[in-house]
Amino acid sequence: MKKIYILLLSAISSFGFAQETISFEAAEGFVLGSIHLQNGWEVTEGSTGFIQNQVITNSESSNGSFSFKNANEPSFGDQFFPIFGAVKTFATPLDHTNLTFSYDVKASAKNGADFELVLYAVDADDIFVPVAGVGIENRGFIYTIKNSSYGFDYAAAEWTPNVWVNIKIELSATEIKYYVNNVLQNTVANYTQLDVLGFNMLHNNYGNDAYYDNFVISSTSLSTTPFQEQNVSVYPNPAQNVLSVSAPNETQITQVSIYNVTGQEVLKTNQTQNINVSALAAGTYFMKVTSANGSTMTKKLIKS
Repeated sequence: MKKIYILLLSAISSFGFAQETISFEAAEGFVLGSIHLQNGWEVTEGSTGFIQNQVITNSESSNGSFSFKNANEPSFGDQFFPIFGAVKTFATPLDHTNLTFSYDVKASAKNGADFELVLYAVDADDIFVPVAGVGIENRGFIYTIKNSSYGFDYAAAEWTPNVWVNIKIELSATEIKYYVNNVLQNTVANYTQLDVLGFNMLHNNYGNDAYYDNFVISSTSLSTTPFQEQNVSVYPNPAQNVLSVSAPNETQITQVSIYNVTGQEVLKTNQTQNINVSALAAGTYFMKVTSANGSTMTKKLIKS
């Protein structure tokens, strides 16, 4: 289960409140079909474009009528680790010292794919790392991630095909607690001490499907640094050929990095004005801006 990197998707949604619920319902603006670009979600991109089978469906739900189907992709072979699925990135990173993240998941059958949900961050070396995560392993086991190398422990609880399971992850300043159906399974150290940039739902394409529903994300304090609180602007956005980044006069920007949807750095510069992005393919990107004192912030960038 160890990974070198995790998929980064840079579509951003606002979390300007203490709790958010995502049930993929029509009332939330979702429609049946591919989840790609719905409410800021994006899916894995293959060699011939974005994959097709990561969808909002009305065939299963634990709450309401719709759910997200993390489906098999028959156009691709099986993979060493989970890479196929969808990702959501938060506009403001969520506080790693006080965060509760819960959801319902149901897998269709055993002896197929492993399905994994990961909360992720970026470390000091610009590497995308798991802050916490839970896997629905193909033999019926449930595992919980315990370090930034994707090491894991198995939970005592197991899963049954076609039965909804509730997973809850609680982060504090020192610990991560994992619950299955409200029963504590594992407690590990908060090993990254990093705020959560977003989360993904991925599988390794060995067959079968999983459904996700009823996300409840609660944080009593959304994480911001003094740099993030300032009025940093990226313009024009969407950008076609060039873009600029500005901050208040007292803030010196020392580096701008742009990442594509696979987490690869595609541009790095110390310029802030007239940055040439004409060579980038059209799509959504993730921009990291670093100030002279070492603090960072993230921005969504659309390349037209």
